[in-house]
Amino acid sequence: MAAEKDTQIVKEQEKLKPIPLESFLKYANAFYLSIGMLAYDHKDNGKRKELLLHWMFIAQMLNLNAVLVSELIYVFLAISRGSNFLEATMNLSFIGFVVVGDLKIWHIWRQRHKLTEVVDELEQLHPKRLDQQEPYNVQDHLSSYSRYSVFYFGMHMVLIWTYNLYWAVYYLVCDFWLGVREFTRMLPYYCWVPWDWSTGYSYYLMYVSQNIAGQACLSGQLAADMLMCALVNLLVMHFLRLSGHIEGHVAGIASPQRDLEFLQAAVAYHQRLLHLCHQINEIFGVSLLCNFVSSSFIICFVGFQMTIGGKIDSLVMLVLFLFCAMVQVFMIAAYAQRLIDASEHIGEAVYNHDWFHADLRYRKMLVLIVKRAQQPSRLKATIFLSVSLVTVSDLLQLSYKFFALLRTMYST
Repeated sequence: MAAEKDTQIVKEQEKLKPIPLESFLKYANAFYLSIGMLAYDHKDNGKRKELLLHWMFIAQMLNLNAVLVSELIYVFLAISRGSNFLEATMNLSFIGFVVVGDLKIWHIWRQRHKLTEVVDELEQLHPKRLDQQEPYNVQDHLSSYSRYSVFYFGMHMVLIWTYNLYWAVYYLVCDFWLGVREFTRMLPYYCWVPWDWSTGYSYYLMYVSQNIAGQACLSGQLAADMLMCALVNLLVMHFLRLSGHIEGHVAGIASPQRDLEFLQAAVAYHQRLLHLCHQINEIFGVSLLCNFVSSSFIICFVGFQMTIGGKIDSLVMLVLFLFCAMVQVFMIAAYAQRLIDASEHIGEAVYNHDWFHADLRYRKMLVLIVKRAQQPSRLKATIFLSVSLVTVSDLLQLSYKFFALLRTMYST
């Protein structure tokens, strides 16, 4: 009982502390650190730590791309020889996942300077004291984001380690429990190398190499998605705070000059948020495009694998893979839709606040703000796609078309 009371006291004390911006970014930073990457400049990093992370990052990327090349060679040989078609299509799903992870890691690494600017700007806007954070509902936004993030990376961790450890567990059950000594060694992912990997210690080295590569690819994907969603979540928080601030203002009570100063500050705040949204699109546009294109192909190939039948263990893993691809799309689209709704609410707040007794200049300026707010801020996958919940239905339609084409090719 005493321990439970102490735990409750600690939790209550933590609630009384202001929430730093870093709390929103901690999950993304943890996954980036696992591959030796710093997405933006951290104030507390030393040169020795950065050098160690740099070499760790190089080693992880070399291993990841070596595994990717071996998988590509396997698919090329299988298609050219007309054999192992099912294994090749399964490998295409993995290859798509790895290629997207590679591109997202590379692109975010190139955008580190811009990302540092965005984080610094959000740090300046972030309320520092507890009384300042209450109107922003910082705790509610952090709790919501944390729940989404834990579910998101939890599902993907279950998926990747189900794939990675399946044959290891199968080997332990057959060899040590059932006593079956004639066990066919298998790797988590089909690959080609110019030696016989199934004999000697080469098998264990390749098994560990593929496991590390799979986790590195997953970490790069999860970190990029969660970092983008965290930044969008912070933008939504500021848009909602600006809406509430405008809606609660009563114009005409103070002098016209005070009303104009209030409006000037609101417009400046709004412009900073719009500029931040533009920067986020520049940083994550390629990553978003890769997400939706790869998800379309993954849903297509995984659905194809599920419809042609197979062993129950393979089907379970394919269902997990399909579910994770859908979770990724829905999470990103949900945050993109929240951004659209929150930015559109600025115009509604301007119309709803008490402006009837304000000065004529004040009322004329409101028209310009409402007009700008009618063009909501959006997440954009470069110039090709604006992301929202409607995008999900378009993605599913495209996936079905590829799926139908693949089924036709297989049946003929």
